[in-house]
Amino acid sequence: MFQIYGGPASPYSLKMRAVFRYRRIPHTWQVPQGGFSGTGSIGDQASDSPLKAAGKNVVPVIHYPDGSWKADSTPIMFELESLYPERSLVHPHPGIAFLAHLVEDMADEYLPFPMFYFRWTDDAAWCGRRQMVGWNGALDDSELEERAAAFSARQQAQLGAAASLPREQVLDNYERVLAALENQLKRSFFLFGSRPSFAEFGLFGQLSQYAVDPFVAGLMKQKAVRVYQWTHFLDDLSGIEGEWADAADCLTEELIGVLESMAPGYLMMMVMARQNADMSHYTEALNGPGYRVKCLLALKQELADLTAAERELIKPLLEAAGLWDALQFEAGEQGLVVDINPA
Repeated sequence: MFQIYGGPASPYSLKMRAVFRYRRIPHTWQVPQGGFSGTGSIGDQASDSPLKAAGKNVVPVIHYPDGSWKADSTPIMFELESLYPERSLVHPHPGIAFLAHLVEDMADEYLPFPMFYFRWTDDAAWCGRRQMVGWNGALDDSELEERAAAFSARQQAQLGAAASLPREQVLDNYERVLAALENQLKRSFFLFGSRPSFAEFGLFGQLSQYAVDPFVAGLMKQKAVRVYQWTHFLDDLSGIEGEWADAADCLTEELIGVLESMAPGYLMMMVMARQNADMSHYTEALNGPGYRVKCLLALKQELADLTAAERELIKPLLEAAGLWDALQFEAGEQGLVVDINPA
């Protein structure tokens, strides 16, 4: 039995729980109470917290049946592919599988930003209270307000210079993603057939929070009712049986729109990550600039490893989305690639 330890407002925790549910892999789910004090790191209050036992400072952490602890969602998803071949999340065509992995990475690395921005500006008071109740259970009013205020201040400080970005710019970026996903859902609930891939779970993890936080959830309900309901649908796909679409049928205008809506913000964040990453330790990074660099280099290698025919099939779509050139290796990059797929 796998044990998933997650956070009450962690998109990656809910992403992994949804993966385990769809794959029908036996697991338990728990938010460790007392796991976050509001001012320190995860697990700082509870010496017996499983988050401390894992030696991790992020959620989710997953306790494997063999006793090991792991915390990086994408490599775990790849590892589950080798451990549990049934109900795979990987399309049999390598080019389409690459596109699904790309969407997942774009969701993982770009979509947290608009959510985090509004969570700790417009919605800071509500989100601080919500998370402290989630982490700590029953609290009286004074204790809740004290912890929520400290936690909100901590999270706002992490916004740094991003807090000064024009609000309308961040809002416009979010609404463009909503519009692209809404358009996709007029055509199909899944991007590559009638079953989910890495892409849907990457999107779901982030959307699970957009559908909850008051300001961004209000916009989703108003402007993207399909996306709002889709997010609830994706939470538990254990009953879904589906098929992969043929590779050529996956290359839709709607998919271009989804990629195109995230591409500018994603690529900007990748440029900033390369500028700010500590390249002497990026291979161990679980988040932040070093992790983004590691993921982008892995994607570039995955694209380079495709056959010529596989690359040519997806090249027009990637060009239309403004991503093809950015996914080619620059001088010296290939030697920095770290395999994120433990299988």
